Amino acid sequence: MKFLGILLFIFIVPNLVGGQVLYKEFIYEMPIDQAKKILQKKSKTLKNINLGNGTSYAFRKRSLVDRDGRLVSINIWSKKNLSLSQATAYLKKTRKYLESTDHKTVYAQENWSNPVLVKKNLPCIRFIDPDKRVVIEMYPRGQGSVFNVFITYYNYEWFLRKAKGEE
Repeated sequence: MKFLGILLFIFIVPNLVGGQVLYKEFIYEMPIDQAKKILQKKSKTLKNINLGNGTSYAFRKRSLVDRDGRLVSINIWSKKNLSLSQATAYLKKTRKYLESTDHKTVYAQENWSNPVLVKKNLPCIRFIDPDKRVVIEMYPRGQGSVFNVFITYYNYEWFLRKAKGEE
C-alpha cells in the first residue's frame, strides 16, 4: 500500500501541478521535508551525477532551496575542487551534454567557458528544457587555483515571475 502511495505521488501529483519536476523526483513546491527525505534516501546516487563525459556533480546538504517550507530550486556542484583547466572542461562538457538532451541555450556570457573572465554579477550560461518547465543555470566560482562549477535548477514559471519582480 505504501508503494502505491509513492507511485501515485511520483506520477499523478506532478501532473496535477503541471508536471513541474525540477530534477528527477524533486518537484517544484513539494514540501521541503519530503525533498530532504528523498535526498537522504538517494544520497549515494545523488553524489555522483554525470552531466557530460568525465564530469561528476553532487547534491549536498544545502542543495535544496525552499521558500515557506516548499522546494523552489536545487543547487548541485562539482563533486571535487577543480583546477582552472578542469573547470573550463566541465563547463564545455556540461553545455554539450545539456544541448544533446535538447536543452536550449537561452543566455551565455561571451566568455562563459573561462572561469577567470566570467562576470560574477551576471549569469554565466542558462538553458531551458524542451518543455519550458525548467531553467538550468551553470556558473563557475573560485579563486586562485581552486574552482567549482555550480548548476541551479529553477521552475520556469517561477523564474519568469522572479525576473519580472513579481516574486
